[in-house]
Formats: sequence, C-alpha cells, structure tokens
Amino acid sequence: MPPEDPDNAEQTPDRVFLSAALFELALAALALFLGWAIGPSARATVPELVIDEVWPILSNVLLGCVAAGPILLFVEIIRRIPWEPIRELERLTDDGMLRTLLQLRPPELIMVSICAGIGEELLFRGWLMYWLADLVGLADFSGGADTTLAIGIALGLSSLVFGLFHPITKLYVVLAALMGLYFGGLVLYTGNLLVPIAAHATYDAVQLILTARNERLEASQAA
Repeated sequence: MPPEDPDNAEQTPDRVFLSAALFELALAALALFLGWAIGPSARATVPELVIDEVWPILSNVLLGCVAAGPILLFVEIIRRIPWEPIRELERLTDDGMLRTLLQLRPPELIMVSICAGIGEELLFRGWLMYWLADLVGLADFSGGADTTLAIGIALGLSSLVFGLFHPITKLYVVLAALMGLYFGGLVLYTGNLLVPIAAHATYDAVQLILTARNERLEASQAA
C-alpha cells in the first residue's frame, strides 16, 4: 500500500480505494515493462485464456484460494502468542490510511486485494524471482543442480525484497518475507502464476474483511 502523506488533505474511503488499486496495478505495469525491457517476461508463467478451455484457468484460481488456508492459519496462530511485536501488529489499525481502508465495503476490499495479488505477484514472483535466477548466471532451466541452486537463491532474495517492500514493523517484514517464500514455492511447484495470485488475493481479502468486521463490532460495543 502507498504510504500516507500527512500533508495531504484528509483521506476519504473513495480516495484510499482508488490510490490503493492504482498503486498495485502500477506494480503490475512495472513488472510487464521490466519483462519487456530487460527480461524475463512476467507473462511467461501466466496461461493464456482460451474461451473453450476455461476450466484449467478456474481450477488454478480455486487451487490458489485453497492455498491461502495454511497462511491464514499460520497468522491466526501467530496472533495468539503473547509477545509485544505481535501486539504492535494488532495496533496497526490505528493508522489513518488503514483505518480509512477498513471503511470500504467487502466488494471494494476484495477488488483492492485482487489488484494487490496481481500487481505484487507479477512483480516479485513473475519477474523479480526469474530475473534474479538469470542474474546469478545459473538458470538455463534445463534441469540439474545448477538450476536448482539458481532458483533457490532467487526465491530467497526475491522473498527478502518482498518483505522489505512491507516495512511496517520488523516483524511484519519477516512475516511478509515468509509469505514471499510460500508464494514463490507455489509458482515453482505449479508453474502457474495464477495460483499465488489467487492465494495472495484471497489472504488479503479475508484478512481485510475480518479486520473491518472486528473494527465495526468494537465500535458498536463502545458506543
């Protein structure tokens, strides 16, 4: 999400929705541009949509939705640990922009989550991971130990960059990096970027919708 500018006028839900969606889609455009300009193509792991073969696309999307389950469970377990850095994460809803974002309706939160899944997965898994693999000079993708080493290094580095891209708290950086490893593993295992895109979008949507619901419940009880 784009950082909040304290010098800007008060954020409204419509403005936050538009800025968040545009920011995430800009990441997708950046990934496509970098793939075109210096390679490798971020589109290479995204299957083409064929009208009479829709089920393979839908099945990969459904697989991604199911794959969000383990990280949702992992985060729920983490939240139950009595540790101050975790309590700090719980207080993130006090941030002005995030609080405004949580005022959006569920369909709008789902749209923002889809944009995040597309933009961030195209950039970090679709382009950066494979660019890093090429950069180490080992990834000819013909099989063998060298290829495995290149992809392992690229997966680790791209996940670290993904974590640093979310510098909200130190713990958040670590958790985001771990999720990057998971999403990268999904695309390497399936060979299909739609799977981590769907997993990423599903995770974000569930977390945002549940957090927004909890915020409304707490506000109604306090009234």
